[in-house]
Amino acid sequence: AQGSDLLLRSVLSVAQFAAWIADPGKPTSSSSDPRSASGSISADMALFNAVSNLASALTEAASLVWMELAMFGLAAMCYIFFIGIPGLSAAKPVRKGKAGVVGKAPSSGACSAKPLETCETAVDKASPETLGRWEQAKSRGEVPPQDLASVVDAMSELGKSSSDTVNELRSALDKSPALLPSIASLPSAFLRDDRVDMLDVTLALLEERGHVADVSMYAGLMAAQLRRRNYVGVAATGARVASDALTPRMLAILASAAAQRGSLDEALAQLQQMSAPVEGAKSPLAPTVGVQILALAAKENRVPVAAEEFQRLCVRLDDKQFQDLLMAEGRRCSAEIGEHLLSAGVALGVPLEFARAALAKAQTTKYVAAGAGGASIGELQRYASMIKTHTKERDLKGAAAVFERLCSSGTSLTPLIYNCFLDACVQCGDFERASTHFQEMKHLNVADTVGYNTMLKAHLSLGQSEEARNLVKEMTARGLSANKVTYNELLHAKVMSKDRRGMWSVVEEMQQAGVKPNSVTCSIILKSLTGYSQPSDLRRVIELIDNIEECIDEVLFSSVIEACIRIKEMDLLSELMKRYRQRGGFVNLSAPTYGSMIKAYGQAGDVHRVQELWAEMQEQGVKPTSITLGCLTEALVVNNKAQEAWDLVRQQMEDEERRGCINTVIYSTVLKGFAVTRCMEKVFIVYEEMRASGIPCNTITYNTMLDACAKSYAMGRASKLLEDMAETCVEPDIITYSTIIKGYCVEGDVDRAFHVLAEMKKDGKFKPDEIMYNSILDGCAKQHRVDEALKVLDEMRASGIAPSNYTLSILVKVLGHARRLPQAFEMVESLSKQHGFRPNVQVYTCLVQACVHNRQLEKALSLHDTMVADVGCAVDDKFYAVLARGCLQMRQPLKALEVVRAAYQLPGHGLAASARRDRRPVGVDAKALEEIASKLQAAGREEREEWSKLSGELEKSCGVRVSSECSPGAGRDAWRRHTVVGGRGRGGQ
Repeated sequence: AQGSDLLLRSVLSVAQFAAWIADPGKPTSSSSDPRSASGSISADMALFNAVSNLASALTEAASLVWMELAMFGLAAMCYIFFIGIPGLSAAKPVRKGKAGVVGKAPSSGACSAKPLETCETAVDKASPETLGRWEQAKSRGEVPPQDLASVVDAMSELGKSSSDTVNELRSALDKSPALLPSIASLPSAFLRDDRVDMLDVTLALLEERGHVADVSMYAGLMAAQLRRRNYVGVAATGARVASDALTPRMLAILASAAAQRGSLDEALAQLQQMSAPVEGAKSPLAPTVGVQILALAAKENRVPVAAEEFQRLCVRLDDKQFQDLLMAEGRRCSAEIGEHLLSAGVALGVPLEFARAALAKAQTTKYVAAGAGGASIGELQRYASMIKTHTKERDLKGAAAVFERLCSSGTSLTPLIYNCFLDACVQCGDFERASTHFQEMKHLNVADTVGYNTMLKAHLSLGQSEEARNLVKEMTARGLSANKVTYNELLHAKVMSKDRRGMWSVVEEMQQAGVKPNSVTCSIILKSLTGYSQPSDLRRVIELIDNIEECIDEVLFSSVIEACIRIKEMDLLSELMKRYRQRGGFVNLSAPTYGSMIKAYGQAGDVHRVQELWAEMQEQGVKPTSITLGCLTEALVVNNKAQEAWDLVRQQMEDEERRGCINTVIYSTVLKGFAVTRCMEKVFIVYEEMRASGIPCNTITYNTMLDACAKSYAMGRASKLLEDMAETCVEPDIITYSTIIKGYCVEGDVDRAFHVLAEMKKDGKFKPDEIMYNSILDGCAKQHRVDEALKVLDEMRASGIAPSNYTLSILVKVLGHARRLPQAFEMVESLSKQHGFRPNVQVYTCLVQACVHNRQLEKALSLHDTMVADVGCAVDDKFYAVLARGCLQMRQPLKALEVVRAAYQLPGHGLAASARRDRRPVGVDAKALEEIASKLQAAGREEREEWSKLSGELEKSCGVRVSSECSPGAGRDAWRRHTVVGGRGRGGQ
């Protein structure tokens, strides 16, 4: 502004100078310039004034610009100091799982609705906080209050490697041995998130400390390593498990890894350790692995040895791969090995005609192994591996160079090479080139089922379902049969588009084509089932699982269990487990899987099944984890079995191996069970036992006991608990203060509640919330302390806490008892308008009670008309019961009859009808209806006649029969009511 003023003055001076130059004889004057008294100024003076004003303006403007730049630079330095340089936070490594970012990010519901940058910012802020709390707990030698998995996730988010993370856990374990059960629960979380690196090093840490992890964790690690083609790692993990603890599934994984490494002796040695499955059960060895082992045996001319072992284990072979093996041996012109393979295939269930046709085709049709370039079959496989390597690196140019070099060499290429390059085009996203290459494959007549499946996957990934269907029809027209991969791709596309009907149509089409679903098929369908799915869908999936050829592994069975839990089909789960136990094909479940089932059955109230699962765990030798024991304890407590839960905890404490699994959460659950039943003596006995056993108490533990004291009118014991909290350095939270205030208000000691509130505000760590203020308001209401209640309301609003309908109900009670009915109505209207909510039925019920208490029956009846006119307020039977009792209390029995008629929507009343579209008769609760019947029968003739008429209408229209019998000389209390519920609505109560 100053610079603009100076610039304006300089422009005016220049204008004056220009005017003087144009007319020297005319004086330049300015009424505002003191020199105007002389009447004129010279040219030199005018020029001097103009230049000086202009220079002053420019100097002033430059100083202002410099000041702005200095302020901007200071602000930028502050931003970098507190926030950091933009772009660096985005460069932090983000750990990926199977389905995206894995970690303790904000919950899926909160994060899915926000942009990725917002979620990453939330993770960046949460991770240092989580790690900070961990460092504090570790420095004190305590068990961290938060989940240990979240601590590990925070370390990963901040860039720590798996070795750094496990070293951190090791140092914390040195300081606090009580941390061992928490670390022992980590492998199940890592297995679920497919974090193989952390799973491996954590199991190694547990081995160092002499803690034997569940064998299912090793099985999961081996399966993950096999998926990643870490065959050496599979063997190393198997060596860490005792030979007698290896399950058939683990031996099958070891055999598969040995086959991939080309070690036939090792593979056969693993198979020899496997016991033969019971009759009707399936072999744990996958059909594809069986073919791989046979291929190794064919190279070493030991097919009969492998076939004999396969027959003992009831191994099934993959028909397609076995056909390829027969054709390969036929091309090698090894008739003896071909015959051995043919005999082995027939013995293992491969159709004889199918096997003979494959062998005959191999002997009559030979691919050219070496052309002008002289490339052998081994060299072609090496080129195929090179193309696959470039594909993994998303290097389409490199893959194309290998393919073109091979084509230019004059070698006759096999379908394998063409399919490898086709897959490279699809994986690298060049769909146009993939289509061109596939057309060339069809022209050369080398397009097979694998090539069609690759193109099918490409079409489905682009959402071209119609083109995918046409491709399947074309494949059939060319004499190629769709296999399991084809149908699984189609099925996956239907599941992703949430097309339930289309999903089952693919399954039916698959069955009609004679292609049996496999475990992948069932897993795809199981993932589509949600809590809103039909139980019939789950039953259909289980039928498919019963008919698959492979052996059911724990992953598939766990998926079935989770689906049963989601859909709440616990009977179906029990039936399934019983059936598989009888067949002998049941897999060994891990402790976390048992924990999930125990928790689900506990929530369903099936305590007997919970106990059966626990007994089954003991029988199978599955060692429970702290999470499993926590689920079991919670299942017993929620079903009012707190004593049994306590006995269970004591039994585990007597076992040296399981004592470390008992933690704060389990003991807190037992405390909660006794607190709910208000067994205060047992609450404090468990508490003392907990402290004597060295189990640390946290804030939740103390809050549970304080809540028990509040509900049991035992706040005299609260002071001792608060002293123990201070002694053990357990910080109270807002729930702690809220519980204490509520307890004192329930006991009637409102003054002490006010004192606790004042101390909390003085401390400054927490601010009072609505629950706390409502507790104090309720305490004031019970003691009719009106003025103090209104002061609390003013303080509540001044703190920025909006009152709710619950707050309003308490205030109406206070003002009603104080005979300040107009103020109560004014309070309801003003607070609801100011804070933007509608009074609910509870507020209206309290207003009716206040009107009756102040002998304002007409006003109470008018409240009914006001409430039913509000479509957002749903009336209930308690409201009508209070209104009818108010009429009887005011000696208006006929008005009470009108209220009953209005409640059941019968004619003959003067009250307004509901404005809601879905209005249904809510009726009157049974006790109030009995009271009305009793008083009307004891009243005059007119009242008895009206009641008789109403009771007949209730029975005829609403299915409510109320029959009262009074013996001679007996009073009203001799009436007995019999109610038969039937017919329409909620009338028959």
